[in-house]
Amino acid sequence: MGNKGLATQIQWTSVTRLLCTLVLSSALMACGSGLLQPAVVPEPAPDMFSPLDRPAEQYSAQAGVAGGNDAFAWQVLSVRALLQQGNVAEARDRLNSLRPGASLSQQPVLVLLDAAVLLTELQPGPSLQRLRAIDAQRLAPSARAYLWLLEANIYEQQQQPLQAAQALIARHGLLAGPAQNNNRERIYRLLARVPAAELRRAQSENNSPEANGWFRLMAILNTAEQPAAQRNWQLQSWSRSYPDHAGRAYLPDTQATAQQQAFAPSHIAVMLPLSGRLAEQGDAIRNGILGAGQGQSARVSFFDTQGADMASLYQQAVQSGADFILGPLLKDKVDALLKQDPAMPVLALNQPAYQPELAAFYYFSLSPEGEAADAARRMWDDGHQQPLVFAPANELGRRVAAEFDRQWQAHSGRPAILAYFSDQAGIEQDVRRALNSRPAAAGQVLPVNGEPGLVPEARPADAVFMVTNAAETRFILPYFDFVRDSRAERLPTYVISRSYIPAGEAPMGELAGLRLADMPWMFEGSPQLKEEVLSLWPDANTGWLRLFALGYDARAMISQLPALRQGAPAVPGLTGELTVTPEGVVQRRLQWREYVNGDWLSIGQQIGQQ
Repeated sequence: MGNKGLATQIQWTSVTRLLCTLVLSSALMACGSGLLQPAVVPEPAPDMFSPLDRPAEQYSAQAGVAGGNDAFAWQVLSVRALLQQGNVAEARDRLNSLRPGASLSQQPVLVLLDAAVLLTELQPGPSLQRLRAIDAQRLAPSARAYLWLLEANIYEQQQQPLQAAQALIARHGLLAGPAQNNNRERIYRLLARVPAAELRRAQSENNSPEANGWFRLMAILNTAEQPAAQRNWQLQSWSRSYPDHAGRAYLPDTQATAQQQAFAPSHIAVMLPLSGRLAEQGDAIRNGILGAGQGQSARVSFFDTQGADMASLYQQAVQSGADFILGPLLKDKVDALLKQDPAMPVLALNQPAYQPELAAFYYFSLSPEGEAADAARRMWDDGHQQPLVFAPANELGRRVAAEFDRQWQAHSGRPAILAYFSDQAGIEQDVRRALNSRPAAAGQVLPVNGEPGLVPEARPADAVFMVTNAAETRFILPYFDFVRDSRAERLPTYVISRSYIPAGEAPMGELAGLRLADMPWMFEGSPQLKEEVLSLWPDANTGWLRLFALGYDARAMISQLPALRQGAPAVPGLTGELTVTPEGVVQRRLQWREYVNGDWLSIGQQIGQQ
């Protein structure tokens, strides 16, 4: 009986052990099957807008064990993952749970997520409104890249590929590696759907250089039935203009294409207004071009831009066999020609707001802004330290004053004094106010000759630059003498060609000592040519003569344009000493004269030579 009880006890002990083993095995199996989850190990939060590589539940689990900013970042990642998984309702619930505790700096992130939820719900309009409420420049780079991605997705959902591509172009520089390659490929696919004409119209000074580069390249690639020579020219021009552009990946092999030749045109297409209200101006330039072309073999054809569509006019020039375009004259016409991306060199006779750096496109004008820049250089060379700019309070006056100030700061590192006048009735008060003015930036930290520094407190004006015509100059100058002290020496006063008065008339005492910049042609330059011109057009006024000189110099310098753009020495012209900037803008160094007893007398050597 005792042995039997002992055996029974041993059996129960074995059963108990077996049951414990089975229970432990079941528990381990449950762990392996997910029925019992191990503890979540906290991790540092990645960037909120980094690529998603986990399901939403894992991001949420990390948020549960993190704190502060890390917890917020994990929650943002979980919302994005839910949207990627199509769980829109849960994503919105989780987003709403974040709102009460979000800090001020976290609010823009919530707006971004709001826009993402609305976009997933196929509400692109409200989604775009959310994005418009965000100051993109205050976002971290990754958040800004996410914003541009959302905007691209919105526009693509709205069937607007051009706008979608613009958003991706803005995003591109914020990416790297495969993400950047994918972004570039998407830009290309979007723009490949846009007609060439629309891409040309989209180019604007309001775009980034990267965007304009994409639009110009894709306009070339999307143009059907284009002659091979024209296409090759345009692609080579684009390649030189955009050496580091992302779109270079889509350039066809151009190694076998012909290189652009030096400018020795056999047929020049001249585009000018030859009818309508500007016919007289066009005629003056036309005669200057013909005068400079005497004895030269190149054929010249004239095309009237009055009321003409520039796309059609350009095609007419191409079909005529032209290999160089001179003109057009008006800014809007120049801009329209630029949009055609001409497959031949161009010397435009004006400067539009949008001036892409095309390898064979040049700009030549008689702009007052260019003359103001020359005046700033001259006044700096003359040793002045604090110029006062006195200009009319209109668009032209402010534009010219701003260009003078820009050029002055480039030389001196200090701002000029800018002052404006309105009408004759208030001119005395305007002059008093101007003489008591100081530069707006005096005492502020500004770049000085390229290096940060403190702009010294402004000293009183020691010279005046007046943006005035001849009548305004004669009226205003005596007020400067009166307000200062008529017994004191007059402040050196500089004006540009708008103040020109022909020499030889009765002396005007109020102009004594006035310094004026103008083209050599208006003084004693090229006397034999001027005699011939005046014999043919005895009634020519100064405005007509200036435009004649513009046409003459434009035609005469064609062959020298590439060398001048590469830094060749200035060449003398009727309009001044001519150089060309790397951007293709023709610049003029003017002659400076002083008004003495009714004549304009030389006041020294040319600009830049002392």
